[in-house]
This record gives sequence, structure tokens and C-alpha cells, in this order.
Amino acid sequence: MKDTDYTDNNVEAGFVPAFYIHIPFCRKKCNYCDFVSADYTDKTTDYADKYLKTLVKEFSFHLPSSVYIGGGTPSILSEKQIEFLFENLFNYFRPKKGISFGHNYGSSIIPEITFEINPESVTEEKLKLLKSCGVNRLSFGLQALDNNLLKILGRVHTKEDFLKKFDLARKIGFENINIDLIFGIPEQTLKDWQKTLTEAITLNTEHISVYNLTVEEGTNFYKHCITVDDGLSADMFQFAIEYLKKNGYHHYEISNFSRASKPGFECKHNINYWKNGEYLGFGLGAVSYINGIRIKNTENLADYLNGKFRSDFEELNSEQKMSEDLMLGLRLTDGVEMSAHTKENFSAKINNLKHSGLLKEQNNFLKLTDKGIMFANCVFREFL
Repeated sequence: MKDTDYTDNNVEAGFVPAFYIHIPFCRKKCNYCDFVSADYTDKTTDYADKYLKTLVKEFSFHLPSSVYIGGGTPSILSEKQIEFLFENLFNYFRPKKGISFGHNYGSSIIPEITFEINPESVTEEKLKLLKSCGVNRLSFGLQALDNNLLKILGRVHTKEDFLKKFDLARKIGFENINIDLIFGIPEQTLKDWQKTLTEAITLNTEHISVYNLTVEEGTNFYKHCITVDDGLSADMFQFAIEYLKKNGYHHYEISNFSRASKPGFECKHNINYWKNGEYLGFGLGAVSYINGIRIKNTENLADYLNGKFRSDFEELNSEQKMSEDLMLGLRLTDGVEMSAHTKENFSAKINNLKHSGLLKEQNNFLKLTDKGIMFANCVFREFL
């Protein structure tokens, strides 16, 4: 398979629902992280330059409805590198669509452009540049509002760093900000988690994502045999759901909450994933899904820099597509609409899960129950 086959032949000309762009570089690998990443130091900035020049060769001429730039730590890039990335990204749209962005490259034509930032690496100058490049949604890799817990996670920022940068982002004019939080951290108590959420809602941020710590093979936590207290984590998750709902947040996906008083701040990019929509992924380890075909990029930086982008190719059959429709769609609290084919192929499993109190059906939509949300992974495994 040629590296460009999926963009040249399989994508409807002119439109792709979503772009994901992976920036793998980090100052330091966090203790829990198993994402594809690479060190970013004074000695490796040339690598980052070469990476970006290789990355833009992947871009196609297709106009997305959302762009998500994640990592890694995208905000570790220099201002010059960030500007290079956006100039090249939007330059690919101009010849195909006749679009002129002016200085705000993408703000008027792409509804949602998310950029992940970490408090220790983002600066006032970078925030102003991101704003001018059309970024209209920031996602802070906060993870905790306790310096001891941040240290345990291997984060290199402090609570004070975050509060300063969050305030700066507001002053510069960002009106759509997400914060990521982790529960189930070693030494974290239920009281610690309750305090974190109490402080988090005072920020009046538009979006909060809460994630249970998982210890993945190959991470520092795994090497040091760190374990997670499942019972305590369940209590923390239950508290988060109840507390955030009580304080004005809409629980629209298992791990995600948006301000109920500010409709429209659900993450459009991720909703496309959960509805099993199509997307193109660019960069190290990025994944694309087009016309039922999944393409995965290499995780080997040397191969990628030499233009060997693709490492895996999978064409899903109809049953696999239905299975993924269910597993992804059930993550949304609105559920997933049941097709005749879905009922025919999965009726026995669905009925068993209903009888177990994990699923419910309303107006032809299949949804997780409150109990099902707590045991979501058990539900999803039934459809593998």
C-alpha cells in the first residue's frame, strides 16, 4: 500500500470530518504515560524542526470540520515551530478551496481548533500566537491541583504554574478551555479528589475531563509495580459525576463534562470519534479511519522522518463496524441509535446486559445505565 493511498483514493474530495495532528515531543515522560512521545531538549530542537517538515508532507487538500493538535506536548514547540505548523496546515486548504485566511488562519472556516498545552511550556507569547492562528479551544494537561500528586505523576508543573497560565489564557481571550484531571493516583484520598473538584469548578472552565489512572505496560508506574485501588477509584468517579452535575456541568460522555449553562462546548472533535465518524491522523503513531479502513502511522521516529509513514492497515467488515458503532456510541450519555442490523446481530448480548442492569433502551437508543457507566469496560468487552 502506498503512503498516500488513503488520502488520494479513499476520501471524498474536499471534506473530512476531523484532523488529528500528533506532536510527540515532551520535556519529560510522565510516570503514567504510554502515548507515543519523544524527548524535547536543546539538543533535539533540530529533530523537532525536521519532524514538522515531514509532518506537513502528510497533509492533504481536504477541509476538516475540526482540528485537534495533541501529544506529547504540543506547547513545547517554539513560537517559530508553531507558526510553521499552522502556516503549512492552512496553506494546504487555500489552493483546493480558494480560501484566504488572512492573519487568523483558520478561525472563520473551521468551527473547532483544539491545541493541547501544558502549564510549564506555554507562554504569553505562544498563547497570543495560538489565538492569532485561529485556535479557539485549549486543553490544559492539568491532571491534579495538588503539588505532591503532580510530583507522583511525574509532571513538571505546579498548581501555581497552572493557575497563572489559565488566568493568562483568559486575559488573552480564550473562551473555550478544557482541563484534564486524573483520579486514582497513588496516595490520593477521596478527600483530596473532592478538594480538587471543588477548586476546579471555581475556574468556571467550559469543559472538564476526568480520567481514572490506568497503569499501562511499559510505563514507569508499571515498572515500579504501582497498582490502583479499584474500589476507591469507583467512589471517586461516582463523586465526580454527582458533584459536577450538581454544580452545573452536563455529563455528555463517560469521562467528559461541559458547562450546562454554555451549550455547545462539548468537544466536537471527540464526538466525531464517539459517533465512529471518519478522520485523518497525521504524525507519529497517529491513526486514520476512512471508508471503513483504519490506517496507523509508524511509532518509529527514524522511520517517520525518512518518510515511511504507515505501519498498519485494516479493513473492517460489517460486523466489526457495528461492534465499534456500539462500543464508541455507548460512551455518549445520549447513547447510540439501534439499527435493524445491530438488533439482529447483537440482540442476545444486548438483552443479557439489559437484564444485568447495565444497558437500557429509550426511543430506539441504547444507553448505559448509571450502573453501566461504572462498569462500562465490562459492557464494551461484550461487543468485541
